[in-house]
Parts: sequence; C-alpha cells; structure tokens
Amino acid sequence: MIADFIRILRAADVRVSPAEAIDAVAVIEAIGLQDRSLLKHALSHSLAKTEAEKFAFDECFESYFVPPREQPPQAEQPSDTNDEAPADEQSEAAAEDDQAGDEENLDQQGLPAGGGEASAADGPPASLTQMIETNDQAALQAAMAEAASAAGVQEARLFTQQGMFSRRIIEAMGLDDLDASIRQARDGGDAERAEKLQQGRAQLFEDIHDFVERQIAMRTKNAGRLLREGALSRIRLSNLDRSDMNIMRNLIRKLAKRLASRHSRRRRKAQRGMLDVRQTLRRNLSFDGALFNLAWRRTKVERPKLIVLCDVSGSVAAVSRFFLMFLYSLDEVMPRTRSFVFSNRAGEISDMMREGDVEQVMEQALRAYGGGSTDYGQAMQDLAEAVLDKVDHRTTLMILGDARSNFGDPGHKVLKEFHERARRVIWLNPEPEATWNGGDSEMKRLGAYCTQVQVCHSIRHVERVLDDLLRQSV
Repeated sequence: MIADFIRILRAADVRVSPAEAIDAVAVIEAIGLQDRSLLKHALSHSLAKTEAEKFAFDECFESYFVPPREQPPQAEQPSDTNDEAPADEQSEAAAEDDQAGDEENLDQQGLPAGGGEASAADGPPASLTQMIETNDQAALQAAMAEAASAAGVQEARLFTQQGMFSRRIIEAMGLDDLDASIRQARDGGDAERAEKLQQGRAQLFEDIHDFVERQIAMRTKNAGRLLREGALSRIRLSNLDRSDMNIMRNLIRKLAKRLASRHSRRRRKAQRGMLDVRQTLRRNLSFDGALFNLAWRRTKVERPKLIVLCDVSGSVAAVSRFFLMFLYSLDEVMPRTRSFVFSNRAGEISDMMREGDVEQVMEQALRAYGGGSTDYGQAMQDLAEAVLDKVDHRTTLMILGDARSNFGDPGHKVLKEFHERARRVIWLNPEPEATWNGGDSEMKRLGAYCTQVQVCHSIRHVERVLDDLLRQSV
C-alpha cells in the first residue's frame, strides 16, 4: 500500500527518496492505520518537505485514503416491558436487551448477527451480500481495496480503462454470489430483501466507479506534462513553439537542480579526499586499533574557469538562449563563468546574467548583439582582447555556434592561441554533423584547434555537455 501511495506522490511531483519511503513504512508500523488524521500528520512529516509538496501531499492523501461513508443511525427498538412486570420477567427482558445490544454491536462492526453464526475471530469473512445487508461501509471499503489490488488497478493509466477495472473489482468482490442472492430473494417472495440488495448493488457499482476514477486521476495527474517534458528535452531548440516556453523553463530549472545536486555531492567527496590508512592507524594506537579518528589525504579541488562564447544570430539564437539559461542555473557549482554573445561584434553579459532575470537579459542581449551578419573572425578578436591574457591551464573555452562565417575570416588563428593556453576548447554545433564543412561552414579549420567537438541542439545535449564539464572539473 505505502509503495503505491509513494508512486502517486512522485507522480504529483513530491520528491520521495528511498530513505524517506523506509521512514514512512516505520511510521505506519508504529501508529497503524486506524487514526486517519494521525496517519496523515505523521506521513506528511516523513514525505513532504516544502510548502508546495505539503499541498500536493494533502491532495494525494485525501484522494488515496478515502474514509468509508457514514452508516445511517440504527433505529431504536420499542420496549414491551413495563415497570409493573414481575422481577423474573424484567430479568429475562434485560437479558434479551443485552443480547440484542450485543447483536447490534456486531451489526455495526460488519459481522453477521443471529444465533449459530460464527464470530469474526473464528469464522470466515462476511460475504458481499452480508456486507450490503448490514451496510458495513468499512468492510466494503476494505474489500474494494483488496479486490482493486488483485485486479491490478495500480497499472491503470487511461480513463478508457475505467469500465474494465470497475467490472474486475466488483467481480472479485463476489458479484456472482450477490446476484444469486438477489434472485433467491425474488424467487422466495422476499421482495423487500431483494430490493435492498439491488439498491446496494447499484450503490456499490457507483462507489467502485468513483474509486477507479480517482485512482486513474491520481496516477495520470502529471502524465501529460511529463510526456511533454520528455519530448521537449529531445526536440531541436530551434523548432520550439512559444506555447512551450513555460514548460521549457521549468524543465531547465529541474534538470539544472538535479545536475547541481549531483556534482555538489561529488565535489564534497573530492574535497574530503581518500582515506590515509597509515595516518589513521597512527592516530588510533591509543585506542587499541579501534578507528575513532580517521585521517584523509586532502585533495585540492579547483573550480573551473569557464569562458562561453555564444552565437546569437538568427539561426543559432534559440539554442544559445536556452544554453545560457541552463548554464546560469548551475551558478552554485560553476560560479566562475564569463559569458560573451555575438553576431558580428562580441560583448560580455556576465554581470547582467548574474544580477538580472535571465530571460530579460537574453532579450536585451539579442537586441544588442543579435543583429547584423555573422562574423566569427571579428567575434574571436573581440573575445581575445577581453580575456586572452587571463586564460590559463584551469580555463575551459566553450563556443556555441554553427561555424558559418559567410565566407569571411573564421577566426581560426585566434582560436589557436586559446587552444595553446587553455585546458580545453569545446565547440558545440547545433547543426547535424552531416552538414558540417558544407557551403560556408568552417568546422574543419576551427575543429582542428578544439579538444572536443560535438552536436548540441536540444536540452538533453546541453545537459550532457555540462554534466561532462562538471565531472572533468573535479
């Protein structure tokens, strides 16, 4: 049950780690399932961290742990005894009242009443007919949940499957026996019992239908968005529609957060260093060899110095836009970044990207540097004048562009100087590799002074490039 509930939480964008799932199991073992409000409060502390996640958790809990419908109050039976009855008759009446009270309590618990019937502890569970006759909503809900699990409702993903799973569940609960009881009552002339069972059957169908609908809704809550995010992560950024901009921004933030978290852990581990066995044993001689104090061989971790040059001319502007948005979402693990954009003249936008809204800054950069004919030679020269003296063995130069110079100077001689000084020179080309070196493309000459050349035209490509860069920097 808890595993299924956690799957639903994850579908609602509530992040639940394996350790938190284990904590949730321990919570249920400690407090049980009887007190619904206590269960909700305890699980929320184990599984939901942020305000948004707590709101999503409340919605999922209320939909998943649905309380049974309240039973109608039992009508009081009129008493035939009076104050003037003999003492023996009063005692006999009191005994009958006690027996009736016991039977009423059994009815309220969903157990069969009447002499000769087995108790809940000793006998078999109540049938569907008995549960409907006693209006035992708690037992019906439990039987429905058990039948739903057996029918595989947790695998339901389409609303067109609602009728199929509803039928499977009610058949697993004992529909054939219920229909047989209804026919038997009609054939025996007990129209009142047959009518009650028929109404219970109709109500049960409605309850199961609602139950399956809720289950499918919970499991497909974000299916459309997740499917769209998966498609957008692979689509060419130049083919994006404006209607997908909000989804793309959220996707970039999500991927950047995951990437930053991954490399923050790797950086902490690298800073800690490797275990120094000799020094550790020396420190713990006074403890008879018990390793209380560990010694580590410290390693110096140098944050990468990254210089980025992005072509923002019409053909590459969309890719550069999202690349820089992704890059500056990683400021936590890659703070030493200088960014330049160009069409013909290159200009630095590093301070603007760090201090302002990334999307607004990109709009300003496109207006300031995106016009005019592409000139790689001039852009390379502008970049060299700004940063070449500061380039050293810790520097990575990353260039995003299609290398189409309009048959002018591609700037390969300047790029050679960067290659001789920098640690790495990476060229990211948004065009398919089959089109390189065709027409005015200068990838052959420019690629000769790069340590890495690869295609980059989707968010998935951008994520892979930055992941490799961070991995190599530790």
